[in-house]
Amino acid sequence: MNLRALGLAGLILGVLFKTLHWPGAGYIMLFSSLLTAVAVALRMARRGGQWTIEISKPAWFAPAIVTALCGMMFKTLHWPGANVLLMLGMIATVAWVLATQLRPAARPQTTA
Repeated sequence: MNLRALGLAGLILGVLFKTLHWPGAGYIMLFSSLLTAVAVALRMARRGGQWTIEISKPAWFAPAIVTALCGMMFKTLHWPGANVLLMLGMIATVAWVLATQLRPAARPQTTA
């Protein structure tokens, strides 16, 4: 796992805590924002050329984002079930961010 993934996951959890008015949200958002900024700055310093973003595992991403957006809409409109939708969507988004950073270990090549 890298710093950027941890920072983004923390930022998403911080937004969830802030929306639900849970304690510690400000500290989580501040720390994860700084962590993300440092990770992106280090990556930009090491890498030259054109920058691109590649979304992997989009089958996880779309339902997670849709659920989070529905939860935000329900929360804004004060409809029942908003907290559950928001929590499920944000946690699924955090799981997606962290899962995209996990890579299987390279297997040694064997010749037959």
